[in-house]
Amino acid sequence: MALHEKRREHPNDQEVYHYAMLISVIIPSHNKFPQNLLTLFSLEQQTVPPNQYEVILIDDASSDSTSDIPHNWSFPYRLRLLKLPVNAGRPAARNAGIRIAEGEIVIFLDAEVLVEPGFLESHLSLHQQDSRLLASGVLTMKGVYTQLDPGFNAGQLNEAYRLLSQQPSLHSFWNDFIATGKPQQLFGREEIHRGAFRTLAVQKPFEAHYEEEILQLHGDRLLGFHLPWLISHTGNLSVARTVFQQFGLFEEYSGYGWDDLELGYRLHLQGFRFAHIRHPYVYHQEHPVYPSVNIEAQTNFFLFQQKYRQISLLVLLLCYIPNPMRIHHVHLVLDEVYRLDAESSGIYLPLIGTFRSMLEAAGYLLRFNQPVSNLLTHAGCPPGSPGREHFEAQRSALAVSGRWSMLREALHRLIVL
Repeated sequence: MALHEKRREHPNDQEVYHYAMLISVIIPSHNKFPQNLLTLFSLEQQTVPPNQYEVILIDDASSDSTSDIPHNWSFPYRLRLLKLPVNAGRPAARNAGIRIAEGEIVIFLDAEVLVEPGFLESHLSLHQQDSRLLASGVLTMKGVYTQLDPGFNAGQLNEAYRLLSQQPSLHSFWNDFIATGKPQQLFGREEIHRGAFRTLAVQKPFEAHYEEEILQLHGDRLLGFHLPWLISHTGNLSVARTVFQQFGLFEEYSGYGWDDLELGYRLHLQGFRFAHIRHPYVYHQEHPVYPSVNIEAQTNFFLFQQKYRQISLLVLLLCYIPNPMRIHHVHLVLDEVYRLDAESSGIYLPLIGTFRSMLEAAGYLLRFNQPVSNLLTHAGCPPGSPGREHFEAQRSALAVSGRWSMLREALHRLIVL
């Protein structure tokens, strides 16, 4: 990826640069000041020269000081502020950033994610090796406390106190927080550059789970894993910019979640490869969490399911039904579905089709908060019907074979609901 001479004027740029950008970092932000400022500070210390990357900060109609950042701070890299007139949501904000990006590689970063000096280089080196790659480092993302916020829940407050109690130089922030009830900013630019924030870093709840269920079994290249698109979280995600020209932008779901995974799944169907970046770590700055995100995510997951309706996606619902399965077991279920179809020359397509319909019914019931039950009936196989009899005959044949244990377990869990 060679650099080329060029000169363009950008009304929101801090300076005019003379090089084609290798990397565009796209950061959507809605009321995330000053955490987004700390993220920008962390991007100053990169091993990639600053004239080779740009940072596009999309102010998604914030009511805080985000839009003042370019006026009050200068940065060694090219910072471009794109201010949206109305709150469009994170996928629409990312799409707006993509439309003006000039980097050959696009890296998506959440507004509250701190990065270490080798962050950009770790993404760039992977894409220089493979142009049909999606890279992400979210599975091993750490949590970090850079502020004390009155909106923290009890668990966050307890965790913050535990960490601060081990750092005498920070005790005064906790005392002031308790005395005033006002937010306390724990770190500034210098501390971010020195990496002082690492003293308040914690393992995120999902990290050990992903390590055990995915990374220890399939490695950072996710070899043999049938659900590699699950790493496609835009808290730390990169792809070539040409991907969006060829395969489209993010689905602009309203609310929180699943638009990034939909993109990953879309690229998975196109044969893209996936890579997890373990080092350097990235750090999610903890902030208040609002209950509405779960409802929004549930709605968006259903829209995702309805777009594709393929078993390679719907099988993930086994992680969400009552008595759910683990991710690794879901992978094994899908592996058995593929092998059963291949070995039987299509004989078991009716059973696999009914399995798919049961999963789709479960997705519908979960979306609309209805009891997840009678899935065979919902799948068009009520008791006494020819379809039910054929399904049970094929299921019995699987049991007699002594094989396909994970698929048989998945079917059992759906049937007994």
